Amino acid sequence: MPKLLCDRYPILSIIVPAILILSLLSILYVVKTFQNMIVLNREKNSWIILEKQIGSMQEHMEEMEHIYSGIRSMKHDMKNTLSVIMQLATGNEETGNAELQAYLSELNRTMERLEFQFRTGNTVVDTLLNMKYHEAVRTIPDMQMDADRLLFPDNLLIQSYDIGIILGNALDNAIEACRKLKGKESDAETFIRLSSFRKGKMIFIEITNSFDGNVIRKRQSEFPATDKADKEAHGIGLANIKSVAEKYHGGVDWSVDGKVFILSVMMKDERRTENEY
Repeated sequence: MPKLLCDRYPILSIIVPAILILSLLSILYVVKTFQNMIVLNREKNSWIILEKQIGSMQEHMEEMEHIYSGIRSMKHDMKNTLSVIMQLATGNEETGNAELQAYLSELNRTMERLEFQFRTGNTVVDTLLNMKYHEAVRTIPDMQMDADRLLFPDNLLIQSYDIGIILGNALDNAIEACRKLKGKESDAETFIRLSSFRKGKMIFIEITNSFDGNVIRKRQSEFPATDKADKEAHGIGLANIKSVAEKYHGGVDWSVDGKVFILSVMMKDERRTENEY
């Protein structure tokens, strides 16, 4: 009579299932390891892009601060010079002097346009806000940007270019969200509101903006995902902000209230160096 192998060797009824289970676990482990490698590779690429962006923005902010200081000094001297020339020109009503006065008046109005619309107490932030505002209104003419409550003390220890990185990335995201909302609803109200306050040694910055209400959530990601095609180059603005906040022992939080996106950044007001990222 034929006999099953397990009947002849009862131990096989234990060994064979054990081998199958171990084989299955090995396959699952290999698959999990492969998935982790993919995630790590993506994170590595994101950090490389992030470091390049931060380095580039630091250089840009430092250069922008020098340029603004030079423009402010030059504007002050030019306004005084124009005032003297205009007073001299008003002393004679001849045609030549009248034309000169008209020319100088127009030049004076041009100088007045150099006045910054936003004044926060920080030259880099003022320059950045004005630059981003004029960039935004070219495509969204009725967009409102309110920064009256965004104020920084003169003795702020946080580096200006670090604040510039935070606000630059936040404004880029907010402007893009307003532009997307306007594309879907032409009569929608678009706005960006910025504010800050100090509590003890902590500085809090809040950026609020209108958007279409659609948030793309990605598994294993603390921030909303970008809907742009080039996901490697885009969608890391919030990661940039988080990197700077953590440099100052802080953090980033975000929330949604209907069609309003709220970004909050907390940082400790202390001096740090660029090598402490």
